[in-house]
Amino acid sequence: MTSLSVFGAGYVGLVTAACFAEVGHHVTCCDTAPDKIASLDDGKVPFFEPGLTELVASGVKHGRLAFTTDAARAVAHARIAVLAVGTPPLSDGSTDLSQIMGAAAGIRRHLSEPLTVLVKSTVPVGTNAALCEMFAGTNVNVISNPEFLREGSAVADGLKPDRIIVGARTESDRELIHELYEPFARNHEKLMFMSPESAELVKYGANSMLATRISFMNELAEYASRIGADIEDVRRGMGADPRIGPSYLYPGIGFGGSCFPKDLRSLAAQMSQYKIEPQIISAVVARNERQVDLIVDAVAQATSGQRRPVVALWGVAFKPNTDDVRESPSLNIARVLIDQACEVRAADPVVNQAQVDAVLGAGRLPLAESEMTAAAGADVVILATEWRQYRSPDFEALRRVMRGTTLVDGRNQWSHRQVRAAGLQYIGIGRT
Repeated sequence: MTSLSVFGAGYVGLVTAACFAEVGHHVTCCDTAPDKIASLDDGKVPFFEPGLTELVASGVKHGRLAFTTDAARAVAHARIAVLAVGTPPLSDGSTDLSQIMGAAAGIRRHLSEPLTVLVKSTVPVGTNAALCEMFAGTNVNVISNPEFLREGSAVADGLKPDRIIVGARTESDRELIHELYEPFARNHEKLMFMSPESAELVKYGANSMLATRISFMNELAEYASRIGADIEDVRRGMGADPRIGPSYLYPGIGFGGSCFPKDLRSLAAQMSQYKIEPQIISAVVARNERQVDLIVDAVAQATSGQRRPVVALWGVAFKPNTDDVRESPSLNIARVLIDQACEVRAADPVVNQAQVDAVLGAGRLPLAESEMTAAAGADVVILATEWRQYRSPDFEALRRVMRGTTLVDGRNQWSHRQVRAAGLQYIGIGRT
């Protein structure tokens, strides 16, 4: 088995390290944040991801996973160094590569043996080439190997990937990747080799395509609501076409998280450098931003004339099974409603008050103990994140605790017949 070090202990880095350790590789996970490494040494994963705590504990128990802040130790341990640090957006939408370049520079400082650098982070096309220039004159090869981990199911995605994209320049690099990923691809071949530039673009292309499907369905849903069509029937009919399929055809309050918004803006910035106008990408972003306005408008209509409407948000994380609030549509909605003098409270099974305060400011959006507590006295309840426990509420009980009668089903999870039977008003996304 291979000795490797993963630089970065965030969502991508920690899941990657734990999955490689689980199949038998010896992994050192290195991060510059001492508190994070101390927490991991104590067996505490610093974010919520189903199954990850158990996977990390297994790796540590069997001596295949260790943590450090010492880059020299991590480099000395590694035959392969995996770059899985953050690539946040800059103000113009382009990608901040300072963490990638900083980690690479740290690796170079401590080099003593031949090394392969594997780039997992989502990076603009041309980053592999820039890293090759940084390592010029050393015995280092750079391979692009973008991750496709979905928050909420990252462990399953990491252990059973549907494809493994590899941008490698030499046959020796390809042989090393075969060795590294052999435990993940025993049932059928999953490795897809291509140029580093193609591998870098695959990640952006995949995320942009998925986001496009979501925004297209949101646009179609708005039209459906105007003409009396039901977007759920339309979605099922479209998805039955094998050329289309059902995935990512679900309208809602818009996409968020650490990938889609950032990657769309980054790809648009990259294309603009080549004098290409990113017309489709720009439209996808604009459509996604409009979804917030549609929800806010629905609340305004439902509470017209009220001096200080009370709104309850069910769900704060950008999607279920994660505590990630980055680019959360729920918090975007909350921000606008609060600015419009609404009293807004929320509930979420895993997101904590500190995370909300870090985005919106202290005291602006209090978190209730439960979804029903948040709904008590509310004029409007919005389903913002489709957590399993929010999908089938007791609508009769909900009617009794609410002051108003409006439910906004931002994820099209509720039965409008059950809602109306309980004496509540149902507003869905493109529903009749």
